[in-house]
Amino acid sequence: MYSYIKGRVSEKEFDRLTLENNGVGYEILVSPNTLSLLKKGDEALIYTYFQVKQDGIALLGFPSKEEKNMFSRLITVTGIGPKSALAILSEISPYDLAFAIAQNDSVKLSKVKGIGKKTAARIVLELKEKIDLEEGVVLEKTDLSSIGGEGAAAAVALQALGFSKTDSVKAVEKAMTAASGTENIIRAALRLIRQ
Repeated sequence: MYSYIKGRVSEKEFDRLTLENNGVGYEILVSPNTLSLLKKGDEALIYTYFQVKQDGIALLGFPSKEEKNMFSRLITVTGIGPKSALAILSEISPYDLAFAIAQNDSVKLSKVKGIGKKTAARIVLELKEKIDLEEGVVLEKTDLSSIGGEGAAAAVALQALGFSKTDSVKAVEKAMTAASGTENIIRAALRLIRQ
């Protein structure tokens, strides 16, 4: 319903903020990380997810499209609701989460507060399957022969964040000229894609 809302932060509370736009205050549930990025009076653009449930409706907010995309994926996992997904994204960045999923690293995910070993394994299993079905993230070796193992893992992680296969591979190829190590390549590729 709402893709994003741009306005002035008029109020901040423990798990929400009010964003004023044209005289209307939108109450938006956010993670503690998102809340810490903003001060009262700041101009902000918050990407939103409109939640409808039996006992009411709510807007959930994210500081970037990548975080919103990862949230949308997390809530498709069995047993992960919007509040749990926000809590997960408070503990781990979207690209670290995507990297863990791409590497089948449920151990890293199980270190996130409130996520046990079974839930971490379920997240890896279900998100990897969804990404495979939706975007063809299972990349053939011929597609990635020029970027190798670290580059392939970085490209998969970028696709898990919602970027296209083509954009991911191009950004990784450029990033690898200046960065090494999968996490550094992901960071550099994200900067390139956002330009």
